Amino acid sequence: MSWLEALPSFALAALLLIAPGTLLGLVLRLRGLLLCAAVVPLSVAGFSASAVVFGMVGIPWNPLTVAAAFLAVALLLWFVMLPSRRRAAGLWTGTVPWRKRVSTTTVGLWCGAAVGIALVTQRLYLILQVPDAISQTYDANFHYNAVRFIEDTGTASSLKLGGLGVTAPSFYPAAWHDTAAFITQAGHLPIFLTANAMTLLVGGAVWVLGCLYFTTRVLGSRPVVAVSAGLLASSFPSFPYLLSFYGNLFPNAMSIAFLPLWLGLLMDALRLSREPYLRSPLALWITILAVTGAMGLAHPSTVVLGLALLWIMLVTVWWRLLRSSRPWWRKLLGGVGLVVMLLVLQQIWFAARASQDSSTWKPHAPETQALGEALATVYPGAPHAPWALIVLVLLGAAAMLRHTSRWVVVAWAFVVWLYVLVASSRDVPFRYDWTGVWYNDANRLVALIPVVALPLAVAGAVAVLRWIASHLRRFTAHLVQREGTTAPVRRLAERTQPLLHARTTAVVGGVIAVVLGWQLVQTQPMTDMVNYGKTLYAGGGSHPYALLSPEETQLLEELPDYVPEGDVVFGNPLTGASQAYAISDVPVLFPHNGLVADREASVIAHHLDELTTDPEVCPALAKHHVTYVLDFGTRQVNPFAYFDTAGYDDLSPAKGFELVAQTGPEAKLYKITGCDH
Repeated sequence: MSWLEALPSFALAALLLIAPGTLLGLVLRLRGLLLCAAVVPLSVAGFSASAVVFGMVGIPWNPLTVAAAFLAVALLLWFVMLPSRRRAAGLWTGTVPWRKRVSTTTVGLWCGAAVGIALVTQRLYLILQVPDAISQTYDANFHYNAVRFIEDTGTASSLKLGGLGVTAPSFYPAAWHDTAAFITQAGHLPIFLTANAMTLLVGGAVWVLGCLYFTTRVLGSRPVVAVSAGLLASSFPSFPYLLSFYGNLFPNAMSIAFLPLWLGLLMDALRLSREPYLRSPLALWITILAVTGAMGLAHPSTVVLGLALLWIMLVTVWWRLLRSSRPWWRKLLGGVGLVVMLLVLQQIWFAARASQDSSTWKPHAPETQALGEALATVYPGAPHAPWALIVLVLLGAAAMLRHTSRWVVVAWAFVVWLYVLVASSRDVPFRYDWTGVWYNDANRLVALIPVVALPLAVAGAVAVLRWIASHLRRFTAHLVQREGTTAPVRRLAERTQPLLHARTTAVVGGVIAVVLGWQLVQTQPMTDMVNYGKTLYAGGGSHPYALLSPEETQLLEELPDYVPEGDVVFGNPLTGASQAYAISDVPVLFPHNGLVADREASVIAHHLDELTTDPEVCPALAKHHVTYVLDFGTRQVNPFAYFDTAGYDDLSPAKGFELVAQTGPEAKLYKITGCDH
């Protein structure tokens, strides 16, 4: 499928993702950049929260019931917001023509958003290569099959999704899967196309708009800040690019993309923003709660880090309180509250850690290399570093130490320290205590650094541009005033002086700065990231297929022609055989290699080709309605994962198997005939 052919489907997916949140945002009277940044998190919050509520009360989750839930919530919010709407009527209902509302600030925000979204989307386009590319990664089995499971069963609750109907229901954050299932069902779209559309929308639009909102809360909404934020939001290699293909960690990427907006909203609520928040406080807190829910039900680890960053923000609030004339008892209560929150946060942090058995990633670098990777925000072991970006971040950190939002520097230093710890520390218990929330995985932690590094990089860029502009003005003034300046040079300098203060010059200079900045920050490390991502999608055929080859995909698409409805297929999930469920809606015995239903399923996995000699095999097949076997060879997507292949070592006619379809050397479908009596 070409990108042009996929364009209508992508547009439909975008509409289905944006429309529900837009309804809620308009009811909450969000406007401008905040509305644009919040619509997708509000949609995701509605999808995932309705799934949990419906799961508790026994209502099936599908596009119709979800649409009804959004309408009901919108109506409720309309009534809740009614007093605020009446109080604000005189403030917000004017007759100012829309042309007069388009200020240089607004244009700067539009330009920043356009630059950032365009650059991120172009990089993700290069990574995906084709619109229906299949992620060639270990976790793809679970994520794609989970979307199909939600469609088939109406069970979408994060409290129950973990087992995929194979094992006992368990918690698994389902916000990404709920969103994808809603889009695929409502739009009648293929799962892989929907997943890729969400990658482009979340990584491109949601991330960039959230970064714009957060950065303008920290540094103000001047055009130079907005355009710099848009450019630099697209220039950190580790996010949104790394998590668009690594893992593949679709839910984690969604959760991190919401974090900048969440931090910006908290700055508004705590009055830490550079610009005051003038709209309804009630709408602000409702939006904060909704985004918190969306982040937590996408991936709770981001909320855990967010709480740590919130504590740093609250320390800033308390410090300002200490320097105010407020009563001493308020200052004491604030200090006690911070201590209590720190103790609670410690318990949450420890409780949120993954099990030690799951946290298997080992340190990979000495401390100096780990620090360099953290400053560069590149993937572990990357061959190149974006030196211009590193310089901007360090310059911005130095500048921000004298800024009212210096808490961002502390937050950045904290996340950098976490990465250095996970990447280099050999102290196993200490390392696990601090980084077990992220499975001790350096890739997940390096993806978090851009959230707090971005305002620093923007501050650094603004400082550089201000230095250049001031020195140009001083230089021209010096030429005018210097006695030895020749007459032609003095005339040129005199004509140049007013131009340096003109708006047209600022626009032209801004365009030049963006082009030069793009050349400086979008360098070899970004190319490295794109090339790395291509290997984990392999959609263009230039890289080996780790999970599903085109021949295997073709066979899975043809399965309904061979497998009767209701019958179950057995195959090794690590070879991509389990994608039969996501692609063709044909039930599989193992939707993921870690999901083993019972002892009979284990018997099939270990002893299938012994069905003519082992009396346990045929009853196990009958219990699970397994009638066909997919053999995709011995190549496995993850060399460190395990699935016993002894059960299909010999799928010969003599063993009770009949080859019914083959689309490639390692893409075969067998019918089980040895149990026919």
